[in-house]
Amino acid sequence: MKNKNLIFSAVAIVVFAILAIVYCAPVLSENSIIQPDIVNYKGSAEEMHKFQEQTGENIYWSNAMFGGMPTYQTGARYDNDLIKSIDRVIRFLPRPADYIFLLFSGFFILGMVLFKNWKYALAGSVFFAMGAYFYIIIGAGHNAKVHAIAYFAPLVAGILLLYQRKFILGFILTALFMGLELSANHPQMTYYLFLVMLVYFIFELIQAIQSKEIKPFAISTGLLVVACLIGVGLNSTKLLTTYEYSQETIRGNSNLTILQDKQKGLDHDYITHWSYGKLETFNLFIPDFMGGASQPREENLKNYIAELQKQQYILNLEDEFNAQAFDYLASSPVSTYWGDQPGTSGPAYQGAVVVFLFFLGLFLVRNNWSRYKWWLLAATVLSIVLAWGKNFAGLTNFMIDYFPFYDKFRAVSSMLVMAEFTMPLLAALTLYVFIKDESLTEEYKKKILMYAGGGVVALLVIFYLFGGSLFSFSNEFDIASKQQYLELVKEYNPQAYGTWDTLLNNVKNALRQDRIDMFKADTLRTLIFVLLTLALLFLYHLKKIKNAMVVVLGIAGLALIDGWQVDKRYLNDENFVDKMFVDNPFPTQFSPKLMEGARENHHLAGIAQKVPFNKTLDSLKSADKSQFRVFDNIFSTFNDATTSYFVNSIGGYHGAKLHNYQDVIDLYFSGSEKSKQLGISQVHTQKILNLLNTKYIIHGNPSSPMVQQNNDAYGNAWLVSDVKWVQNEDEEILALKDVDLRRTVVLETKLNNQIGKGFVPESGSTIELVNYQPNRLTYKTNIVSPKIAVFSEIYYPHGWKVKVDGKEREILKANYFLRAVQLEQGDKEIVMEFDPQSVKTGNKMTLAFNVIFILIVLGGGYFWWKKRKEENID
Repeated sequence: MKNKNLIFSAVAIVVFAILAIVYCAPVLSENSIIQPDIVNYKGSAEEMHKFQEQTGENIYWSNAMFGGMPTYQTGARYDNDLIKSIDRVIRFLPRPADYIFLLFSGFFILGMVLFKNWKYALAGSVFFAMGAYFYIIIGAGHNAKVHAIAYFAPLVAGILLLYQRKFILGFILTALFMGLELSANHPQMTYYLFLVMLVYFIFELIQAIQSKEIKPFAISTGLLVVACLIGVGLNSTKLLTTYEYSQETIRGNSNLTILQDKQKGLDHDYITHWSYGKLETFNLFIPDFMGGASQPREENLKNYIAELQKQQYILNLEDEFNAQAFDYLASSPVSTYWGDQPGTSGPAYQGAVVVFLFFLGLFLVRNNWSRYKWWLLAATVLSIVLAWGKNFAGLTNFMIDYFPFYDKFRAVSSMLVMAEFTMPLLAALTLYVFIKDESLTEEYKKKILMYAGGGVVALLVIFYLFGGSLFSFSNEFDIASKQQYLELVKEYNPQAYGTWDTLLNNVKNALRQDRIDMFKADTLRTLIFVLLTLALLFLYHLKKIKNAMVVVLGIAGLALIDGWQVDKRYLNDENFVDKMFVDNPFPTQFSPKLMEGARENHHLAGIAQKVPFNKTLDSLKSADKSQFRVFDNIFSTFNDATTSYFVNSIGGYHGAKLHNYQDVIDLYFSGSEKSKQLGISQVHTQKILNLLNTKYIIHGNPSSPMVQQNNDAYGNAWLVSDVKWVQNEDEEILALKDVDLRRTVVLETKLNNQIGKGFVPESGSTIELVNYQPNRLTYKTNIVSPKIAVFSEIYYPHGWKVKVDGKEREILKANYFLRAVQLEQGDKEIVMEFDPQSVKTGNKMTLAFNVIFILIVLGGGYFWWKKRKEENID
């Protein structure tokens, strides 16, 4: 039996690799997946990659984005990174087939630990790996997220082995996969897995107390803690630097109060901005229950498009206002999505087969398996209610305010990844128990199939027949959009108000009908898969099908077809383009291949749109060899890293900016009501641009960008002789709008004792940047009298050191977010270098834990070999 399991397990792994490759078939024809987030990553990391290629040296600071930031979260490489090498071996397939393979094979390991039978492990792998959310985030380029999720299952497998008292194998697997989980570098997903396992731990503790087996529980828990510490140790450098960096980001502490009341972590509104609707939870079972993605497929807008065409002939388009208003309406984006979130790339569909089996499992899974059922049910419920966010405010606010680290993460809708792990696991357990658990009588199983299964079928039939009147199929955006149109009509063409009111109602009703059609189509689709699954279970129960393998693999096949069809809505051949555009998504010339591809593929159309912009930046880079920054005022300045690919930018793309820089963005660039209340205008924005040595501003439109030189930029560094003292950070950031920053530096009074006296305004002193490397800046100075040098470089309190004529001096935080150094008469050279101690310490710790882990694996292998040898002798 063991040999059979081993053989079929190997076959299953091969099948998973084939499925992953077939799903990503374009990779076989020199195509690669193009992912928006990864395009931005390429822009953000270009300076780092070029420097590393030229010097062979790892660097940990780049000036490419946001005026400068550590590279810890943008692809930094570390020494002694054994666990990353192991990860590369496991992910041997081309992207994104590697992640899909990992989703399958990782869950298969968990299935083998739990069921010790390849059939049920394989079925569970399909249940899990075909979840639509994974393919949606792959399409978006959230690689670290899906990478971390894929290691959930094998890590849980190791933990289960520990509590099954298989200490050696459980310890090694837990340490290994904890290391790999953390190596994936998505702390938010790892945190959610921690919540799932916290629920498991509670149930195991209760079980241990009831059975009076506290000692084995304590041993398992102790080994779990040690194994996790080893996994942490294998990622020492990454974790030390990430923790250090996180303290200075928007997820860390802040003393600023004028922008937000919360001084620690993220604020409630930011965390819960993407909150899943309660009704929207049905998306787990019916994919287009709420209209699918915010950007719909054209075939789902048939009624809407037909109504627009009809109204075009009814409306008097000879009237100039009507013609312009109708053109605007026809060209405006429209969404079939009618849920509570601001927008979505698609539903968190886990599968009709999976959710149906999960529901049956609540009744079928009993006796020895009960604690697993209650664990998985409790974790699923926790996942769903936490994903509701502001729609379940009491629990959410409690968690944000009191639960450790909960306030460090945004987009609570992501909490559903917990359910997307627990539901497939209980579904697989349900299938196993239905066939294998002899304590379940045939009569009881029949009753569950008839009543629980029949209840689900009845619900779906009701949805299909009466869903159009049960739900609104509209949201607040629809109402606001119509009202906005009518306000314009009332202002510019009041006599046409009635006509436009009728037109907009007709168009709205057509859109509502499209949503109903999508809902009904997918409800019917789910009903069919439920009936087919129910039929297979009934046929096995009635002995019409006697081979359990037919049922298990048949249901797994249904889940595969179900998931495959829905997943292809969000990750399909359109996501794959010629490899040349993936390797270089920032072309500076139109090629025939790009122009042809842009007509058929919206990803390539986006690349083609930026060609004139790219060419402008490339020309600017060639024409001006000095160090400067650029303000992109065409695309989304602080959510696009195209500029950073060519030149240093004040903007970029990253989810965890340094909080001092984000504060400046929020106050001086957002144009928010709060900024206006504080008296901040465009004039003050210009001062910030000058501080950052923003030498060029790009404006106009994508097809004809224009370059405006900013002659008022202060340069890479400048000297001041006057200090504006402030009491706190609120005063410091607000002083930037009032002070002549070219001649005066703003400092907090706590630095008073570190600043000398005798500053004399004179024009003889000079400072000039003479050598630039991202992590090492050299300035030539001629200081006639004591001065303070202010640098157009972001202040970061860790790792940066400055030497003046070979002697170390202190870097001061100046002008809220920049660096400054006090200079004395006669100073000639300033060298500012980024040499973080966290990297050095982390590298040493990582090496030590590598050795420990290897010794543990060798020791475990020896004990296993010795035990097998003794068993063979006996």
